[in-house]
Amino acid sequence: MHAPRHLSLLALGGLTFAVACGGFNNGPLEEGTVRGRLVGADARVAKVNVLGLPSTRADVSPDGRFELHGVPATAVELFMVASSTRAARTKVVAQGARITDLGDIVAPLGSFITVRLRDRGGNVPKEGEVEVDGTAFDDLLTDASTGEVRVGPLAEGCYTLEAKADKLAEVEQEVCVGVGEELVRDIVLGDDDDDDGGIDDDG
Repeated sequence: MHAPRHLSLLALGGLTFAVACGGFNNGPLEEGTVRGRLVGADARVAKVNVLGLPSTRADVSPDGRFELHGVPATAVELFMVASSTRAARTKVVAQGARITDLGDIVAPLGSFITVRLRDRGGNVPKEGEVEVDGTAFDDLLTDASTGEVRVGPLAEGCYTLEAKADKLAEVEQEVCVGVGEELVRDIVLGDDDDDDGGIDDDG
């Protein structure tokens, strides 16, 4: 009659040991939810993502509200496009398995960068693409006749532009923008077999 009781005690002890030693997956506790409201947002273009984690993103409702799930429970920065002309970056410390409410966010005027791609012969490359690393601006196609694409709005801060084209090596270029700036960046793409690492240090 005592055997079942001993087995129960052993099972309880094993459970306690597993919890104490981290034997269970605490993944959900390492992520939280961040929500807020972008004032004056245009839901047709508005987007929110964790800067550096473009796949962790959320849609924005017509009234500007968003709820971003799966945010790492640490200090992160959100990249937010409110409309076709306004953007913001906001730092937040997400709490594991909890909701962090940012309240109302007023996005300042964003900046735009006109990226102009050329090969080393000065020609417009075929199938040019530009993206802003860590944001939702990815796979932006350049104009086939001019090699240009206008990127933005971007919130004040620094970014890495990544550019590539058919049969040419990918190039990265660092750029910093203020509030409401209009910049132009020329990026020269070398041959795919170049040994310079594909990094462009201009600008």
